[in-house]
Amino acid sequence: MDEREYREIKELLAQLTARIDALYTPAPAPVPVPDTPGYFELETPSVPVSPTLKDKFSGLDRRPTLADSLAKTKNKGLLKEVIPLNDKYLYLKTLFSEDSGLYEKTIADLQSFKDMQQAEAYLAQHFPSWELSTPAVQKFLTQLENVF
Repeated sequence: MDEREYREIKELLAQLTARIDALYTPAPAPVPVPDTPGYFELETPSVPVSPTLKDKFSGLDRRPTLADSLAKTKNKGLLKEVIPLNDKYLYLKTLFSEDSGLYEKTIADLQSFKDMQQAEAYLAQHFPSWELSTPAVQKFLTQLENVF
């Protein structure tokens, strides 16, 4: 290698070093936290940060969900109308011992209450033998809740 090639390579390396230095941004200097000896925190540059996806979608968690919308539109009509025919026969057979008069009276009485607590107190008083863990009772209570 002659001296001319050596100088060209050295000049090219100097230009490359200058370009690399122009691209490099030094890390922020550590700043000591006053109350903790030996602990350093990095300075954060005051450059505006563009919003992240999390920021863009953060308002969505405050919007009503489908469940909220459906809860508002529950059928708050008559209990007699809320209970499907198949369920009526299920309740007659399993809960009311096939006594349709007792079923009709109970439905009418439950409809007269203002809230679920009164209805539950009525059921507890008049039907203490109902086992709350049975599917029929659970289904009946769910449909009763839909009315209140």
